[in-house]
Amino acid sequence: MNHFSSINPNSTFAELLELEQKEFVLHQHVDYLIYKKKRLLFIEQQADFKNKQELIDYVTTRLPNIAVFAGSFNPFHKGHYNVLQKAEKLFDKVIIAFGKNVSKHERTWELPKTIANRQHAEYNGLLTDYLDYLTYDVTVVRGLRNSTDFQYEQNQYRYLQELKPDIKIVNIFCNKEFEHISSSGIRTLEQYNKHTGYLLP
Repeated sequence: MNHFSSINPNSTFAELLELEQKEFVLHQHVDYLIYKKKRLLFIEQQADFKNKQELIDYVTTRLPNIAVFAGSFNPFHKGHYNVLQKAEKLFDKVIIAFGKNVSKHERTWELPKTIANRQHAEYNGLLTDYLDYLTYDVTVVRGLRNSTDFQYEQNQYRYLQELKPDIKIVNIFCNKEFEHISSSGIRTLEQYNKHTGYLLP
């Protein structure tokens, strides 16, 4: 975890909230509960400053709007990134969750550096089990390319709803220029060395 920025003892509460948001974004690669614990410890260890208790109360009670962007992502390509960017405009934080799907290829691609500062997770089995493991409230983000994807996700939603009735799901369509990109297509193009234009740096 990166070091936290020093706190100006004369900051207004509004300025402290602005600083807190910057720290939250800077440390988005860290699980929220770990961030919260270390952040509170840091604040409490600081010498008394104006609005210190108010900041502690805010960090303690804050419930950030967190999403889980789940998929096999083999590889994580420009279409996925387009959906991720849209999701990050809706949520305070988006966890990228790599699920191991026995019906698909084992993930062999390295994570692109473009998404290195996000929180990544891997899970086996059911997505609903991973959501229960998190122990805090999240919304699932699913990326859609076209109506075929929508039909598939609609069916998947029914299963997820039966397994976890309180599940929240947001479907996000990618931009038109990315709707033809798929991980399987990239793996095919790789055989002819024509795939790099669809990947993230």
